[in-house]
Amino acid sequence: MGQTIFVVCRESIEALLVIGILYAWMDGRADAATGKKWLFAGVVAGFGLAALLTLTLIGVSDLLGGESRAWFEIGMLTFASALIVQMVLWMRVHGRTLKKELEAGLEKSLQGKKSWWSVFFLAMIAVGREGSETVMFLYGSLLQLGTLASYVSFFSAVAIGLALAMVMFYALQLGGKFISWKWFFKVTEIMLLFLGSALFLAASEKLLGGPLAATDLPAWLYSNVWDMSSVLSDSSILGNLLASLFAYRSQPIGWDLAVLGAYWVTVIAILKWQMKAKVTPTVQATAEQA
Repeated sequence: MGQTIFVVCRESIEALLVIGILYAWMDGRADAATGKKWLFAGVVAGFGLAALLTLTLIGVSDLLGGESRAWFEIGMLTFASALIVQMVLWMRVHGRTLKKELEAGLEKSLQGKKSWWSVFFLAMIAVGREGSETVMFLYGSLLQLGTLASYVSFFSAVAIGLALAMVMFYALQLGGKFISWKWFFKVTEIMLLFLGSALFLAASEKLLGGPLAATDLPAWLYSNVWDMSSVLSDSSILGNLLASLFAYRSQPIGWDLAVLGAYWVTVIAILKWQMKAKVTPTVQATAEQA
């Protein structure tokens, strides 16, 4: 439930950010009323895209069986983990200039022959993308739905996440009195990367328990490294929350640590490469000016 609340809240705020920029840009324009109709139509279309992806994933999962379904689930969880890393990298580059880029693109598209299709597509892509990412990140949770209680719990978490997103977006719009956009993105980027590790670990556990079950792997991969179940068990409310958000395991085996180690080494290497790539052009530009 905690994973669902966090993901829905974080992704909803990103969608609200784009929608808020588009809405504010249209205020004061003579044809703002028309533009806002296209904006809201794009929002509805974006929800439609996310719903279509949800139904498609559930349908494909139901159609597949045995090992094919196992590989599909492993693939989806791994893809969701990679998508999180890609999203964090993208926001680190475009987060600060997002508003200017959107407004410049809108101004250009409305020059000459006016067309509100750009607003429609931007809104649809914003909501559709964040909604689709939410579906991908929560794919593991969707697989567990089956009973009435599970549906009630899931959609209650979605409602809580949306409500929190509204409150936090309002607080962020107040301009740093409560929380700044800079710190919001920094904290949630870290949490997203941990969520990526949790999804990647879940995929690897399905791989170990399914397709690799009959493979003769080194014994240390199956051995418990430590036991924290007496302090904080995975089955407890807090332990389950930490497991879904931060890949916590009270009784990790060698496989778990090897997978998490590979994930974090890769992520840190990519982040360092991105930082180096950003610094190099700046240094070159400074040298040219000198």
